Amino acid sequence: MNFAALEATVNSAVLRHLANAQVVVAGTTIRGIFDNPAAVAQLGMGMADVSPTVKVASAALPEDPVGQEILVNGVPYTIIAPSPDGTGLTVLTLGRTQ
Repeated sequence: MNFAALEATVNSAVLRHLANAQVVVAGTTIRGIFDNPAAVAQLGMGMADVSPTVKVASAALPEDPVGQEILVNGVPYTIIAPSPDGTGLTVLTLGRTQ
């Protein structure tokens, strides 16, 4: 088994066991690890906005997902920024769609 295949197998197992969200992106339902922190976080001396994120398999994403609407557990969001983590997974920073 080559490294890419091994990485895909491991990522699939991680998402299968740790996923806490169903994500619909580009019409496909996939598993994701959703993090919805408080709207504002205290960071040292100041405050910072903290956006929700979801980690998904990079291969499940369209080439340029920025601006696309996705559903996380049935709630609509817009993809603000993808951040591939170098392991075959991508953290998507989300904005809530009204």
